[in-house]
Amino acid sequence: MHSSRTPRDHVSAVVAAHGALAYQVAQASALLRANAYDKYAAHLEEHRAELNVAIGELALWFDSFGDWLPIDVGSGLHAATSDGVVAGGSFETQLHTVRESLKAGLRRLLGEVADARSGLAGAGLPAGEITAYRRVARLWAGEAIDVVAAVHRLALADHYIRRLGLLAGGRAGREGVDLLRRWMHELEEADREGELELAATCGYEQFVERYRAESAG
Repeated sequence: MHSSRTPRDHVSAVVAAHGALAYQVAQASALLRANAYDKYAAHLEEHRAELNVAIGELALWFDSFGDWLPIDVGSGLHAATSDGVVAGGSFETQLHTVRESLKAGLRRLLGEVADARSGLAGAGLPAGEITAYRRVARLWAGEAIDVVAAVHRLALADHYIRRLGLLAGGRAGREGVDLLRRWMHELEEADREGELELAATCGYEQFVERYRAESAG
């Protein structure tokens, strides 16, 4: 809580955090489109548009205060962009970076909203509209994070299944288990079981069984 902030400072901070998050979603969409994940990019564009609607509706509430709470929400609105470049690494690494950046951006936004609610309440102002905005922004930002996470899983699966398919010779078993371990390490824990089942379905059940046995040991 920033006690020295005025109500205008609080809502301006919310708009700034929203704008940063919306731009991250636009960048994520551009990254997916540049790597031929057009359908997923289209989903992100829908979520970005919904975020624009959310901040626009909040702007109507700001306007109801007239000149007492003048806020320009233009910085919170973002159109599609072609700037999807994420510095360094493979596409899979870039997706991981984007996903974590979106999570951090959402945490920042929710923190600013919490501060704004407290600040407005302390000034005797209603906070119902900003509470409603929080629910909507969290929904669509969460959906955007899920889209990026889904593409990250797909890209990792494609990468590692291809590499497993190249294994040959007497060390294939050991190398296969090592590849599976590296694959699982790059996934969130909740996603690992499903991807192990995918690997088994693709013909690598022996590697999966050895991986499970070693992980349980």
